[in-house]
Amino acid sequence: MANLLLIDDDPGVLRALGLLLKAFGYQVSAFSSPREALEHLRRSTDIDLVLTDLRMPELSGEDVLRTVKSEHRLIPVIIMSGHATDSDIARLKAHGLDAFIPKPFTPDQFKLAVGGLLPSDQSAQT
Repeated sequence: MANLLLIDDDPGVLRALGLLLKAFGYQVSAFSSPREALEHLRRSTDIDLVLTDLRMPELSGEDVLRTVKSEHRLIPVIIMSGHATDSDIARLKAHGLDAFIPKPFTPDQFKLAVGGLLPSDQSAQT
């Protein structure tokens, strides 16, 4: 079972996405603070994927992406946003972004994006 790190500063979104990911069969560590999430990632050896919102007040999703890719190069990162431009997405991809999910999205779109970045033995059961 894959262990996911979920970051979103909106408590309602964080809770809803956490419940959805758990329903898909994933273990989820959810944080509203990007700084706390990155500290958790530094202490943990079993995070398989990072999902983060793009626009947050403390650190942006781009800041999270840069940190993850510099410290844990092989961990895939998905950024979610309802406000990203094409140039934002291109810049994120240049920094190693593995996938971008535009908000709003359906549960199936979310499941496909997450499962597509994990080995088949760690993807959610259908």
